Amino acid sequence: MPSHFAVPLGVHLSFSDRLQAVTEALAAARTQEDVFGIVLTPVMEALDAISGAVLLVNGSNKRLEIAATQGHEQEAQTLWQDGPLDDNVPAGDALARHEPLFFEHQAALVQAYPELAARTEGIPAVATAVLPMFLDDHPLGAIILDFLEPHDFTKAEIRFLRTLAAQCSVALGRAQLQHDLEARVTARTTELQEERAALDAFIAYKEAVGSESDVLALVHQAVQVVHANLDHVSVVYYEPEDSLWRARVWSEDVPLAVVAEIQAGVSIDSPHFREAMQSRTAVFVDGWDANDLPSTTVYGAVALLPLVVSGEARSLFTVGMREGRAWRKREKALVRAVARRLTITLERTEVTRQLQLQNAELDARTRALEGFAELTRDLALEDDAVTLVGHAQDLVVSLLPGSVSTYYEPDGDTWRLLSHRGKFHHPALLHALGRGLPRGGTLNVDQAFETRQPYYQDQHDPNSVAAAREEIQVIRASVAFPVFDGNDPRGVLAVGLHQAHRWTSVERVLLNTVLQSLALALERAKQTGALQQRTSELVRANEELRRSNAELEQFAYIASHDLQAPIRAVTSFAGIIDKRYGEKLDERGRVYLRQIVEGGEHMKRLVDDLLAFSRLHTQRGELLPVDAQAVFDAVSRRLLEGVPPLTLSITRDALPVVAADAQQFDQLLQNLISNGLKYHREGVVPQVNVSAEHDGDDWRFAVSDNGIGIEPQYFGRIFEIFQRLHGRESYEGTGIGLAVCKKIVERHGGRLWLESTLGEGSTFFFTLPGVRPEQSST
Repeated sequence: MPSHFAVPLGVHLSFSDRLQAVTEALAAARTQEDVFGIVLTPVMEALDAISGAVLLVNGSNKRLEIAATQGHEQEAQTLWQDGPLDDNVPAGDALARHEPLFFEHQAALVQAYPELAARTEGIPAVATAVLPMFLDDHPLGAIILDFLEPHDFTKAEIRFLRTLAAQCSVALGRAQLQHDLEARVTARTTELQEERAALDAFIAYKEAVGSESDVLALVHQAVQVVHANLDHVSVVYYEPEDSLWRARVWSEDVPLAVVAEIQAGVSIDSPHFREAMQSRTAVFVDGWDANDLPSTTVYGAVALLPLVVSGEARSLFTVGMREGRAWRKREKALVRAVARRLTITLERTEVTRQLQLQNAELDARTRALEGFAELTRDLALEDDAVTLVGHAQDLVVSLLPGSVSTYYEPDGDTWRLLSHRGKFHHPALLHALGRGLPRGGTLNVDQAFETRQPYYQDQHDPNSVAAAREEIQVIRASVAFPVFDGNDPRGVLAVGLHQAHRWTSVERVLLNTVLQSLALALERAKQTGALQQRTSELVRANEELRRSNAELEQFAYIASHDLQAPIRAVTSFAGIIDKRYGEKLDERGRVYLRQIVEGGEHMKRLVDDLLAFSRLHTQRGELLPVDAQAVFDAVSRRLLEGVPPLTLSITRDALPVVAADAQQFDQLLQNLISNGLKYHREGVVPQVNVSAEHDGDDWRFAVSDNGIGIEPQYFGRIFEIFQRLHGRESYEGTGIGLAVCKKIVERHGGRLWLESTLGEGSTFFFTLPGVRPEQSST
């Protein structure tokens, strides 16, 4: 099967969708490698992690070993390496705490484990998540996710990661069971093939067992095979119960007195029994001591073979020989052969049962997820909690036919019924529940709310609901779940059955999945409500900001326009004074007069530039097809007019037709080219070149010069209005030109940035939209 799980490009999956897809893929996983490939890809894609790794606890439960990595460069030295299983490493610490660890910011991981980087010689990521994996409280290992940037883990992400780690644990356990079974079968089969003396008995037992799956029926077949192939022997199969070994199956020749004794039970501390269980190997007793079983004096030799299933010695297969002699090699081989075959068969039965159970649990989880998704498909913006709870109840009642469901929230000293589903067999029960139940006097509801854990009753106690004791008699089994609002319970959802029922693990998985889905939906609804409120606030703020900006732009335009008249008056009268009275002024007076003229001219340029800046918004033209080459040529002619040849160079490559405001595009090019010519190096002929190339649906222009260059720390500052890097005595200017360029580009929906090398020159880049087909036709 494929070793990875991928989401098609351009498709955005929610956490629940990803969990559903992973669940379906894990159902087909057969090896650990399959599981890693299925889990790592979606969890990295969902959280934008740069790399992932899986560490597994080794067979000795003393070390962590790398099982899979993704996103790491080959031979890269990372923090995640083989090492001891202790709480001095993140994975070991997470397993010891039984909870995930999240390191959201730079150095957080190193601060928590200061010796980790030095010991591994690896480089820590900026942010890291460590997800422990357990199966039946047994530590399996951890999933590690690394991030290139700080990452604040949301509640939804944490819930998604916990669920994914739990599903990975179940799948790894199933894969390990499959692997262990195959390994054991191979080893046992090899041993059986080597034991030629037991071949006939092995074949006879195999044929007798057939496809049988009942444990005691399998044992009975083994007893029959041994009894038929050995002379003068009795066979007994024991299972432990209440510190005794009790016989469950025996051959027909066992005397009645012995049957009564072995049914009553043998002490679990009986020496030979204890020896077999502790050694987990066959014990052949040539001289049987009948002290613990007085009636068994008819047997001179006994064989005790522990049956080890899933690593646990669960039962004993014993053979008693009536002759007082040593066991022969052939007899030992035959007994071992049948016991081994019985063990293998029992293991297969157990593994098959566990696989069927796990597959049933996965199927139940999938059905619950699909059902909840279907019920809430059209409720993406639903923010009413009780409505969402009602949809969860609809799903529960459909998945558990004949069930009923109620939902309560606390109201002072009373539990108020807010929602119910299903048909109640007692007509007055719903009315009784609707009156309200006392808090502190309703066991299942109280227990679930206070402990924050599901409360199951295989046999519902009607006395636990004092307010409706008579009516509630029809409910024979029940379960109550806390329903959370964030971290705190807000209510309790109860499910009842009208017949006594032992809740199976499959049903528990199904119900837990429904409640987890409900929790996600409630969290989403809460966030949706907050988002809608925030959106309304932002709309109002944006409208206010737009109005304020419009007023400021109008003010700037009016103010700069009205400043023109007094500035012209100052500069004009200063000129008249210079003409008529200049010769009568001393040197200091003429200096003052020049400063007035220069200051007035500079003020005029400032006002002109400010007026141009304000006109970007008050006098905007329509974006139409504009020939960039024609605009460049016009700008170039203006800038070169009256300039001596060979004193500067303005060139271009082939330029496209773009969608632009022609007047503002002209101003943009003139400002950028003039800027490149102005800031030239001493003794170097200034050169500016303009080029363009495709950038998706846009065009990216580049205006390159060979001037003085700009240091990187000033890249952002130069685009701010009135910001200058040099005094006016070095380079004339107002500090508005590049701010005008930035406004023009942004008005066209583009970006403006630069690259520069000090002492070599700069390149200013900007993007403009290309001409759309409908614009070309006009």
